[in-house]
Amino acid sequence: MSVNFDGGMWIWQSAELLASANEMADLMTASAAAQITDLYLYTPPGSYGDRKGQLQPFIANATAADIRVWALDGDRGYLDDAAGPTNFLQGIEDLIDYNQEVSANERFVGLQADIEPQDQGAYTTFHNGIPDDALSTAPGSGVWQSTESLDREMLMRNWLTIHQTASDLLHRQNLQFSAAMPFWTETYYGPPVQVNFPSSTDTRQSVMKYMMPLLDEYIVMSYNTDPANAANRVEAQATYASTLPAGKRPQVYAAMEVSPNVGETVSYGDSSGKNSKSVVLRDRARIEEILGGHEAFAGVAIHYWTTWRDMPE
Repeated sequence: MSVNFDGGMWIWQSAELLASANEMADLMTASAAAQITDLYLYTPPGSYGDRKGQLQPFIANATAADIRVWALDGDRGYLDDAAGPTNFLQGIEDLIDYNQEVSANERFVGLQADIEPQDQGAYTTFHNGIPDDALSTAPGSGVWQSTESLDREMLMRNWLTIHQTASDLLHRQNLQFSAAMPFWTETYYGPPVQVNFPSSTDTRQSVMKYMMPLLDEYIVMSYNTDPANAANRVEAQATYASTLPAGKRPQVYAAMEVSPNVGETVSYGDSSGKNSKSVVLRDRARIEEILGGHEAFAGVAIHYWTTWRDMPE
């Protein structure tokens, strides 16, 4: 018996897409060809009202094609060591208001968050490249807190808290919650990234184990052009999720990167002999084959639409 897996597609250039009838038609055609079941449409806070007249027919067309549309939002700055979550949470309220004002077939199924905690640009409180047990506990070593160890500990608690808050807001409205997740939480230069949550007196365990029950979809950014390597980056997550009871178990996805200028072996768009839709779809099937035995495994998402659109067949 063949198993039908879901397929996701991220869409970041959403304003351009919604303004072009031709591109929206191309997306629907390409989604059917690649068996895409879920679209993650970047919809930043404050945009729902302005885009309402464009969102309604777009989502209605997707719904008619049996495709679920998720609002997508994320920014490293949403964490408390930066600007904080105010805009992110306002976006969730905007999503809820939009859904209440439109017909059932014009509604988002939920929200996908893409809030990645690792250091980037001005944000340096994760301390990239250092395993948990090698973080300094010397007073004054921290950037945000008093020590490197506390920097990461409080950042991980905050990362969980913003997802917990979003999960509660969305689930109260019967909306689903998805999140893009780093692949390395279970083996960060050796050990897993661990945290006591919600407070220092709670159990210390992998941040992934605390995150999973908050989500309906746990999408591992497993980007690697060797399907065996990509699948290996999802193995721990799919294994653990499959042990959870049905009501607390997210669907776990792998993901593939196709955009250029990301890095050879990371993106199909940068890897010789891999830069074509046919190779991506062949490798996607291999990832599904490797991970398909896990009850929680649901499919593979592709990052992202405009680069997929322009990729050679």
